[in-house]
Amino acid sequence: MNKYSQLSHAHFEHRLWKNELEMIAQETDFFLSVVEDMPLGVPNLEKEYFINQFHHFQRLIKRLLQELATLQKTVAEGVLDENILDSEQKLDHKYMREEMDYFEQDYKAVKKKFRGFIAARQEIFT
Repeated sequence: MNKYSQLSHAHFEHRLWKNELEMIAQETDFFLSVVEDMPLGVPNLEKEYFINQFHHFQRLIKRLLQELATLQKTVAEGVLDENILDSEQKLDHKYMREEMDYFEQDYKAVKKKFRGFIAARQEIFT
C-alpha cells in the first residue's frame, strides 16, 4: 500500500473514531439523564455505579478526542513537510487504534450491564 493510500485509510479511521466518540458522548448524556430521573425506589448503589461509569466514559471521550486531534495535526504537519506517515506517526496511529479498541470493549460491556439494569426495572418506565 503506498503512502497516499495509507494516509487516506488513516484519515478515514480518524473520522470514524471521532464520529463514534461524539455519538457515545451523546449516548452517555442520555443514559445519565435516565439514571438521574429514576424514582427513589431504585437502589442508590446501583444508580451511583452507572453515574460513575458514564462520567468515566465522558472523561475518556474528552481525552481520546484530544489525542485524536493531536494525531491528526501531526499527520497534517507531516503531509506539509512531505513526511507522510513516518514510523513514529504509524506507532501513534497504532496506539490510538488500541486505545479505541479498549474503549469500545469497555463501553460495550457497561452498556450491556446498563441495558440489563433497565430491563430489570421495566415497571419504572411503564
